[in-house]
Amino acid sequence: MDAHALERATVTGADHFKTHGYAVIDTPPLPEQVLESFNNMPRDGHSLKRLRQIRLSQYFGYREEGQWIFALLPQRKYVQSAEYIRLAEAGGVMRHREQLECDPSPLMVAVLDALPIDENERYHLNVNQIRVVANAEFKGVTVPEGPHRDGHEFSVIVIAGRHNVAGGETQVIDPVSRQIVHQQLLGENQAVLIDDERYIHYATDIAPAQGTIGHRDIWVIEINRWHKRAYGPAHERRASEATLSAEATA
Repeated sequence: MDAHALERATVTGADHFKTHGYAVIDTPPLPEQVLESFNNMPRDGHSLKRLRQIRLSQYFGYREEGQWIFALLPQRKYVQSAEYIRLAEAGGVMRHREQLECDPSPLMVAVLDALPIDENERYHLNVNQIRVVANAEFKGVTVPEGPHRDGHEFSVIVIAGRHNVAGGETQVIDPVSRQIVHQQLLGENQAVLIDDERYIHYATDIAPAQGTIGHRDIWVIEINRWHKRAYGPAHERRASEATLSAEATA
């Protein structure tokens, strides 16, 4: 077994997260109708240099008598602080997202059960559904922000599908040394759990493996305890007040 294969074999499971702050887990296969919902997503109007399609729903979640209960929150604009997102089109920008047309509850349960969280807490979850297309016109940029934090307590990237693409390797990076502490080409129904307050993350660009078009489908799940939620007018005000530096907008 080579060094990379050995590393990948030892990063799986919740125990690895407890000691290292990241882990790779398997996620449950989702119903076909959920996967088909990736074929009916609007284009990201805030990222027109790329061909990216996206939806977002936000949830309140808590655990009671051994089961997770989720409630869909009222739709609001999505905003991430420029303190974390060093991209002029996104940092501090109030962005519109159409809501999901499917139920991601099994995925949220699998992720929460794998994280070392306090089950007595209440949680806020963002569930982003994203398709990145690479073709003759658009480069397959999976992470236009570059290596970054999402600005949450936990960030989770789940691979829903890879269709005729090469690339898209996920990286977990130390923000101080900028050293890659883990990199892996995740397969379908695999997820990386990341302590978003400890690491930054990135994924390499994709390109068609054959022919002229391919796409990569993912879920990005962002999780916070409810009292630290990234939802509502107070969060929107704080995130909108942060501004990009001149260097970041150049």
